[in-house]
Amino acid sequence: MNHAPLLLLLLLLLTCADTTPREQDFTQPPVTEVSFTPRVISTEIEYMWAFVPAEVSGDDIMDLVLINGNNNGGPLQYLRGQLDTGAWELVTVATAPPGGGEFAAGDLEAADMDGDGDTDIFAVKHPGEWMDAAAPAELFWYENPGWAVHAIGRVPNAVKDVNFADFDQDGRTDLAVLTFEENTLSVFRQEADGQFARVAFYDHYGNLHEGMATGDVTGDGRPDVIANGYVFSPPAGGLDGAWTVTNIAEKWNNQPTEEGRDDNWSRNGTKHFARDLDGDGTVEIFVSHSERAGYPLVFYRLTDDGKWEEHVIAENIPAAHTLQVFDFDGDGDQDVLSGINRARAVNIAEGVDNYHVTLYLNDGRENWTARVLGTDGIYNGQAADFDYDGDIDIFRYPDHEATFVELWVNR
Repeated sequence: MNHAPLLLLLLLLLTCADTTPREQDFTQPPVTEVSFTPRVISTEIEYMWAFVPAEVSGDDIMDLVLINGNNNGGPLQYLRGQLDTGAWELVTVATAPPGGGEFAAGDLEAADMDGDGDTDIFAVKHPGEWMDAAAPAELFWYENPGWAVHAIGRVPNAVKDVNFADFDQDGRTDLAVLTFEENTLSVFRQEADGQFARVAFYDHYGNLHEGMATGDVTGDGRPDVIANGYVFSPPAGGLDGAWTVTNIAEKWNNQPTEEGRDDNWSRNGTKHFARDLDGDGTVEIFVSHSERAGYPLVFYRLTDDGKWEEHVIAENIPAAHTLQVFDFDGDGDQDVLSGINRARAVNIAEGVDNYHVTLYLNDGRENWTARVLGTDGIYNGQAADFDYDGDIDIFRYPDHEATFVELWVNR
């Protein structure tokens, strides 16, 4: 018996029976493996609270720019990057700022300030946070090569955070500076002649303290300043008008001064990072508290109706003394690095007994898998592709009193 016609008819019926799309399988893919090899790159540093990876030596290897001794002030230096294992050369940019004194800050930046194609270095003249946090600070930048010094301006007291951005989109680098003692935010515009003018100053909030980032949050093509849970958006048509200020969520800036507490200095300490997570051209805001336990690690996205939508990465962490957002595992999605200062962990809250360095891996749909990379702390950790091999490495300073710094090479 010839079954060919029946088989042909059955095939035809199966083909035509259902043309609706089948539900796709969205099973979470396995987490991409990522591992790091630690190297000690210097044992010559002390109280290195301010440091930033930057290629300043011109050899296409990332260096580590730092102030050596931020507690009571010290020299402006950098560790010259190398591919070989072993200690990096410690190079001095300036032993003292103009007029004498010391360098000290809680943050540091490096950028092409004059548009000549090389990386210049920001610096702060200050006696040190532990020496006299309330003393005024003078701001400078050092021109690469040769390290000629240029004045920027003054801020009321110790610098806690600094960020560079072109806020008015005129092709010149501007900067925002957050201070520690008097809770101020200053924005300096770079003029056509290379001088700087302060175009915004906020000193009346009382809760601007620590934690700042810059990026285009609102989608207007201009960077905003994100500080302590506030977003400061520049005025249209220049920087001379009033900035628009919005509060993302009060939990990042509502910690009061409490009578009888000896750690009021730690109130409203945060870490911020700005990164475009979903590829729409605007940044999401990543944030957590840095000095008080029990807060979540989250990011915020501004919705089309102007609401701040909170997304939780981790429900409850001891603190975030490091917050970096990069594609660490090379899968095309942004991951989050967070960690705790081991010298502060025991003082944050009763029961905090771990000094984890944690990488939260993004599966591409904003689901996060926590992976502990280390258990001995990280303070103000910085991430960068130090050897330009296409993956993101980590500069680890264990705590604010450590005398060595490591490079964790991404393998």
